Amino acid sequence: MKTLLVIGTGGTIAGSAPAATQTIGYRAGALAVSQLVGNLPGLADIADLRTSQPFSIGSQHMTSANWLALASLVRDAQADPAIDGVVVTHGTDTMEETAFFLDVVTAAGKPVVMTGAMRPATALSADGPANLLAACRFACDPGAAGRGVLVAFGDRAFAAATVAKAHTLRTDAFVARDDAAVGELVAQAVHWRRPAPDAESPSGRRALAGMTLPDSLPRVALILQHVDCDPAVVDWHVAGGAKGIVVAGSGNGMLPDPMRAALARASRGGCIVVRASRVAAGPVVRNAEAEPADRDDALGFVASGHVAPLKARILLQCCLAAGMSSGGIQQQFERY
Repeated sequence: MKTLLVIGTGGTIAGSAPAATQTIGYRAGALAVSQLVGNLPGLADIADLRTSQPFSIGSQHMTSANWLALASLVRDAQADPAIDGVVVTHGTDTMEETAFFLDVVTAAGKPVVMTGAMRPATALSADGPANLLAACRFACDPGAAGRGVLVAFGDRAFAAATVAKAHTLRTDAFVARDDAAVGELVAQAVHWRRPAPDAESPSGRRALAGMTLPDSLPRVALILQHVDCDPAVVDWHVAGGAKGIVVAGSGNGMLPDPMRAALARASRGGCIVVRASRVAAGPVVRNAEAEPADRDDALGFVASGHVAPLKARILLQCCLAAGMSSGGIQQQFERY
């Protein structure tokens, strides 16, 4: 039997409400992870479980300081020969961000599976127990090794790089951007849709997995481009100390002239600018503008490729923390 470390961080899966029919207005993170594990029939038959509770919050309150503490715990567990895999219980609001951060800064070998719930633990129709059971099944399966961080929800496993929350209330709240789930449970058996990538591949995607975790992450701003978006927001972020800016442009990360000019000034001043897209699917192609002077090469911008804006901000933070140049940062985005 494999040994799993179950790390509890709070969220709806550990939420409590006064009535069994109440699925909103509950208190997130009210139950300890040891209670979640101890109250779930059949879990002890899947793995030998250990628990850790670094904090217990609603994930809307998640901070980069929480991320760094969590990453340190996961790294320690991956280095412990007595631990075969890690499961993290987490709120759904920012789960895709935490999953991606952990995917960037931890090794791909031992499985790391995140899960949560859309209904509190006290609800008559609570979905957390089934999700936690599924997460443990995925984490114990040999096919999970080498896949990086996964998110288990509704009997499906999603890659951290592409998972996204797509509904505010439904229990099937998660989807994969530009992709399908990488695995699923069928009659309680794990089925993977494709082989795991080679964890030792020289592609460089894991270049940041061994980086020294900093005391804090660099400040990176995220700007959503919209009609009449004020380009002065760029200068405001730069004046506030932003080392990088991710702009979620329209379409293929496209920008109106005033916003592009403001971002170009920021880039010339040493702020790394990443051009992403607010669209739910599809890549951002580098140097897509008609005029050479407006292209990424001329302006020193990074094109996000398939990395969505929320995750582009995280990847840029990690690249900056590792001291990467703009050329190295572009390579990291291309590898994701």
